[in-house]
Amino acid sequence: MWTARWAELSPSHVRVPVFHAILEPQNDNNDPNETDWSGFLFETPIVVAGEPARSLTYKGWFEALRSMPDVNVVLYFPYLAPWLSKNDPIAGFPIPAAPHPPNDLAEYREFVTAILRYLVESIGLPATRITVEVTNEPDLLCGVDPATACFWEDWTMDDIAGVVQATYEAVRNVDEDIELVGLAECQGTGVVRELMDNYPQGRYLDGLSFHYYSPSGFKLNPVLGRARELAPYGRPLYLDEYGSRQFLSEGKDGALWHSWALVTLWNAGIAPLQYPISEYPLIGEPYNSMGLFENWLGEWSRKPSYWVFANFFRHMGHDERLACTAPSDMDILAARRVPGQEVQVAFWVVNRGDSPLVDRTFAVSGFPGQEATLFVYDNLASLAPVLSMSAAGSPLVFTATLPARSSYTFVIRKTTDLYLPVILRRDVRPR
Repeated sequence: MWTARWAELSPSHVRVPVFHAILEPQNDNNDPNETDWSGFLFETPIVVAGEPARSLTYKGWFEALRSMPDVNVVLYFPYLAPWLSKNDPIAGFPIPAAPHPPNDLAEYREFVTAILRYLVESIGLPATRITVEVTNEPDLLCGVDPATACFWEDWTMDDIAGVVQATYEAVRNVDEDIELVGLAECQGTGVVRELMDNYPQGRYLDGLSFHYYSPSGFKLNPVLGRARELAPYGRPLYLDEYGSRQFLSEGKDGALWHSWALVTLWNAGIAPLQYPISEYPLIGEPYNSMGLFENWLGEWSRKPSYWVFANFFRHMGHDERLACTAPSDMDILAARRVPGQEVQVAFWVVNRGDSPLVDRTFAVSGFPGQEATLFVYDNLASLAPVLSMSAAGSPLVFTATLPARSSYTFVIRKTTDLYLPVILRRDVRPR
């Protein structure tokens, strides 16, 4: 069921927690330069929930990800087995685990190398589809969120640099095409800026990542501020854990929040990775309710927020973003693609207001030909178009009414024998 949901969502990235405490609960041997594969538990069932108990294995999980050829797998390592940690085990945790930093960087490098070798050599996942996030929330304030145990305790910047170095060496041991990103801060950008400015290990990062949970309303200003702080480093930016603590992913409110957030992040040049994708019984609240599909013991029914992401990845998230402007009463994102000989321009439009937006006119100039087919998708409902019609003219024009509290994608398609530039006119105006 999980694989089916992933395939339907068609995300560009899936973020996967790799628990050292599950995969190597005891040291495989005393030689970090020689791996004893019998010490790594890729095929050991991990019991999750239910009667009879449901379980999964890392082998099955990795194979499911391999089966989706367009998905990039983002690995992160949230906790250590106690034997490799400088810290004591976490009290009350479901498995024996401890926070970072590791007490032996050579052993940590061996662990990351083994994971990557297993993915590439045993599972057959192409290295070009693997991203490693070198840390998870190495922030200056520990224990701010009472629902989450600390990931890093009693650490210094030298510990961070050492983990980056060891992870980079692990990547080099396996395949240089594996991407390295970090540092997944959740309270600012101070740690990553310190690494980039004052440590040579900063140059190993191919991208920069961070986390943010909006406390209330339609607000992502701290995210945009962090993006501006990190932009001078010239790396791609990933918001790979985020959500709304007010709306979660529940009902229409949650779906509208996500519709708006995707516009805001994409227009700011930030790649958003929804986390978690599913409700998961061990993750705890409020994070469990941020999942896009629910009912672990049933059929994993889809929330309206699920359809928001499915439509976004299907129509917008893999495409070239186009510059556009719009009135303040709507949120809009535009993108284009040229798959084979079919030119497509898509508008993602959100009306968060309580009144309909009547007869709004959209125009595209430079479209090949003066006729095309327009498909309309309700982003909160399904992947099937709710309407199709013709669009015509030069520039190509169509008019639509947006109901109150709604989110729609308008897709214009034209099959052509000649590729021509497609430029969105910088006005979206009432007729």
